[in-house]
Amino acid sequence: MPTAPTAADFDYKLQMLAGLNTGSFAPSFDSLPVDPYIKGTFRRRRFSRFTGAPSSLQRLEHKYFIQSSKINKLAGDIKRDFPELDGDLKDLPEFQRIVDAFVDFSKIDPMVTEMGVHQIRIVASKNEQGEPAPEGIHQDGFDFVGIFCIKRDSISGGETHLYREKEGAPIFDKVLQPGEFVMVNDRTLFHYASAIAPTGDTDGVRDVFVITA
Repeated sequence: MPTAPTAADFDYKLQMLAGLNTGSFAPSFDSLPVDPYIKGTFRRRRFSRFTGAPSSLQRLEHKYFIQSSKINKLAGDIKRDFPELDGDLKDLPEFQRIVDAFVDFSKIDPMVTEMGVHQIRIVASKNEQGEPAPEGIHQDGFDFVGIFCIKRDSISGGETHLYREKEGAPIFDKVLQPGEFVMVNDRTLFHYASAIAPTGDTDGVRDVFVITA
């Protein structure tokens, strides 16, 4: 059984999931509904909770998502009821690879540890820039956060920043490319992603899975 890592084990780890077929996620991202809990229409989102081995994930009972206002100054203490991830997504081998990478890096026991999976698309248009983190530099209130980049299309910006102190300089600053992910110790670091803007006449998008435990 994996042993839970201590806070000293790592602050963050960056890796590429070589050969990940990110295009297999396109239908589910294209159908994401607008997040009704923020101002604007630039964020699309679904959320589900799972336990179990990555190859046989068990979806937990539907539940709203809530964070303390001490953690999230924008939407804290609000019971946000997001639609569930598409029913067949957990059986997709590429999705299971992502969850397996999260389990491997965090060393959680997935049989007993709840994993929250947020599927998020940020849209940038001429009329509305996309804000991946409208709450600013923050922590999520978990032990571990995995940010998995699935798609970047026709955008600039969207750099992922990590900080030891909320008011300090970033210790990590990178535009994650499709197939790349960064695992973050949410107990020791803060994170943020900068705004995105379209690079052409059409809308641009940034697609990610964010997994928490």
